Amino acid sequence: MRIAYFDCYSGISGDMTLGAFIDAGFDKELLLSLPEMLHLPQVRIEINKVVKEGLSATKVDVIFPHEHEHRHLKQIENIIDQSSLSVKTKELSKKIFNRLAEAEAKVHNVEKEKIHFHEVGALDAIIDITGSALAFTEMGIDKVYNGTVSVGGGQVKMAHGLYPVPAPATAYMLEDMDIRFGPVKKELVTPTGAAILSILREKDTVPPPYRIKNIGYGAGSADHAGIPNVLRLIIGEVDPLHESDRVILLECNIDDMNPQIFPYLIEKIIAEGAVEAYVTPIVMKKGRSAHLFSILVHSEKEDKIRDIIFKETTTIGIRRQEMQRYKLKRNLLRVNTRFGMVDIKEVIKDNGKAYRYPEFEECKKIAKEQDLPLIDVQKALEAELNK
Repeated sequence: MRIAYFDCYSGISGDMTLGAFIDAGFDKELLLSLPEMLHLPQVRIEINKVVKEGLSATKVDVIFPHEHEHRHLKQIENIIDQSSLSVKTKELSKKIFNRLAEAEAKVHNVEKEKIHFHEVGALDAIIDITGSALAFTEMGIDKVYNGTVSVGGGQVKMAHGLYPVPAPATAYMLEDMDIRFGPVKKELVTPTGAAILSILREKDTVPPPYRIKNIGYGAGSADHAGIPNVLRLIIGEVDPLHESDRVILLECNIDDMNPQIFPYLIEKIIAEGAVEAYVTPIVMKKGRSAHLFSILVHSEKEDKIRDIIFKETTTIGIRRQEMQRYKLKRNLLRVNTRFGMVDIKEVIKDNGKAYRYPEFEECKKIAKEQDLPLIDVQKALEAELNK
């Protein structure tokens, strides 16, 4: 799997994103041909190497005549639809522009179709967004991650007036991202940059372990004393033998509940979508015996599982912690064995070899039906499956 990591320590903008993609290996000739693909002959793209506070980076400039036109979403979508871009690039480009329209509509309390795109409807923004979508698809990137986004500070002048940084629409598009103010009193995240990142990125900001293949630096237009105004883009390859996801750990200490309830509770929570649930004996203050009840759950199931815990147990508080989970690749199979058809789990180890394990419930079923010792059934199946 190929991933991209956006390191936004000096913010992000459309031109910085294009420059970072070029610097990380995207075909610059393909980007230079983008105006022709969009049927925009009045637009020209320049690509140059620059140095920002001692750091070499790629600067992309979109050259076009001054225009007074304020485009609506439909007009921009028509430009994209009539282009010679691939279907995948067209759909991604329109998705980014829709994100922009939704944010602007939320700010002004109007329907997104009625939004006038001012700064972001200009020809350079169209190039920035379609160019970023083109780079993403052509470079074969599967997932995008990002670190904490530096947004700057102070105020920024826009078409409707003077606004605090980040600008209102930009702030909406940064929802669910980790941000920090500074390190300068300027706008570091533009609406175009925020829209591109918000659509491309995974909700999980921590990527799985990966090997670095390319690093690119995309330069912004401004200069910040002592701080390189660049976006760093890291292209990496994830080992296909490993998988990763984000889970939430919910925990509570319980010392005043009949422990016979735990098996029922675990079964119910797993049935409702929890990844795992388990109980650990513990000793609390004053030597009181208790149980630590732990549940792993994905974010979309968190509220439901939390409600069950409060409803079904005596706890009055739950601790919550987000964590990264690394997993070996596994497959669930049904295979024919000496005992008949059996459900098994196949796990791919680091050495690339597949190991197969019979499901416990299957072994228990066979042991009961054939009046065999459970331990013998497990050993026989493991030996047969891995011979």
